[in-house]
Amino acid sequence: MRKLLWVLFAAGVLSGCKKEEAPAPAREDTGMAASKGEQGASGEAVEDFDDSKPYVLTQAKLDAFVGYQRKVLDAYAAMAKELQAAKARLLAGSETPGKGPSLSESMKAIESKAEAEARARREAGLTEEDVNRIGALVTDVITQRHMAAMLDLAGELKKLEEMQAKLKPEQAKELAPQIELMRQRVQETEKLVSVRKLHGDANVDLVLTREKDLMTNYQDMLRSFGAKAQ
Repeated sequence: MRKLLWVLFAAGVLSGCKKEEAPAPAREDTGMAASKGEQGASGEAVEDFDDSKPYVLTQAKLDAFVGYQRKVLDAYAAMAKELQAAKARLLAGSETPGKGPSLSESMKAIESKAEAEARARREAGLTEEDVNRIGALVTDVITQRHMAAMLDLAGELKKLEEMQAKLKPEQAKELAPQIELMRQRVQETEKLVSVRKLHGDANVDLVLTREKDLMTNYQDMLRSFGAKAQ
């Protein structure tokens, strides 16, 4: 199914007449989870696992995932470059939309991406369950940390508290609900309260040991898809 979506995306790129930003893909297309396209590319059977059971992350698996994620992002960048090159040739008027070498080359680029993902996972020594479970954990942690950095919620909370301290008692009381709401948001984005409940303190703390590298990968992903990264 995922491969089919990329085929449709390639066809859309080649048939468009205006330069378009590539859509931000789902986890499996950014190294956040194993791509379903791996099965067709590698010939391996899709693993069956129960994601309702607790997953215990190890330092070795986390380190392997960081490298795997980088390779997947590089594979996506290479595919996007190939698709844009094919589109440029099409816009030059040398080919008919939906036909010719550009479409064939685009299909090869998509297949190469899927093969690169499968190869990167095998080289990292990770199973599909590892990639999917670690990907979900990393996404939940890093997106919250990125939001906290962008919005500076702790700084905004401090400003509100300082403002409240200068107000009259009745005015300070009116501001209290807003401060409490902001305090809860800080708890969620900086202390990762809900993420810890979902994935466990040990797993979250381990991910934070590689936060710098994982954040770099996340920001590079956002830039690749035309989004703003801080």
